[in-house]
Amino acid sequence: MSHFCTSLAIAALFFCLSSTLCSAQGQQGQQKPLSQDEVIAKQVNDMIDRYKLDDYQAFRLDTLLQHYVPIYQAEIGKVKSAGASQIESYQIVVDKWGDFLDSEYQKIFTEEQWKLYMKSAAGKEKKKRDKRLAAARGL
Repeated sequence: MSHFCTSLAIAALFFCLSSTLCSAQGQQGQQKPLSQDEVIAKQVNDMIDRYKLDDYQAFRLDTLLQHYVPIYQAEIGKVKSAGASQIESYQIVVDKWGDFLDSEYQKIFTEEQWKLYMKSAAGKEKKKRDKRLAAARGL
C-alpha cells in the first residue's frame, strides 16, 4: 500500500516526493535510497530544465518543496499509522497536496511555463485530480 501511495505522490506531485522509492546507484552498483533533500534537489533541477525557470523561480520552488514535503510525508505517515488499508484514504491526501502544490506552482510559473506544465504528464494528472476533487465536493 505504501508503495502504491508513494507512486501516486510521484506521479501527482512530481514528483519524487517520497525518498523511500527514489534511489541512486552506489559505488558497488547497489541501490541506496536518496535523501529527502536529494529528491527535492533532483525535482527542482528537472523543473528548471523542463520549464526554463530563472534563479528566483528555482529558489521559490526549492523553498516550497523543502517546507511542504516533510509536512506531506507526515500526513501520509499518519494515514498509514492509523491502519488505513483503502487506496482512497491515501488518494485523498495525495489529491489534497497535489492540488495545493499545483496552485503554488501556478503562482511561481509564468503563463507560458504554466501552459507547458499543463501539457505535461503532471498537467494530465492535475486534470484527473481536479475531476476527483470536484466529485468529492459534489460539484
